Amino acid sequence: MTTIAAVTWRAVTRRGLANGWSTYWTLMRVMVPVYIGVSLLQRTPAFQFMADRFAPAMSLWHLPGDAALAMVVGHCVNLYAAVAVIAAGHWDPMAVTVAGVILGVSHNHFVEGAILRQMRAPALALIGMRITVGWSLGWVVAQLMNL
Repeated sequence: MTTIAAVTWRAVTRRGLANGWSTYWTLMRVMVPVYIGVSLLQRTPAFQFMADRFAPAMSLWHLPGDAALAMVVGHCVNLYAAVAVIAAGHWDPMAVTVAGVILGVSHNHFVEGAILRQMRAPALALIGMRITVGWSLGWVVAQLMNL
């Protein structure tokens, strides 16, 4: 005899597994190619050249020079691509925390800017504010963690 609770439990479990798989597959389609691309780029002189050029600016937030790539990817693409760049970089926990704070506030500006324009909100002002707040909070966290 099948009860309503058992049928509901099975349906909920099946739907949860399907949703979990869909989310996993979506994340992997973004993160794996970015991770492989960054890993390959790290083996080229261009990556070290770029990291050396951005190292002085990134050091204000106690981030490594290659954090510039993660910031650009996070601001332009999405957080998952930035996570893939960070994972490929093997950063210390402090750098990951600071980058997480910055990108948690300020990310995915092209898509969110389009959404803001559709909503007739001042997109450039809001994006500018998010960038300013994100980097400011990241600087504060970096200073506090460096005490």
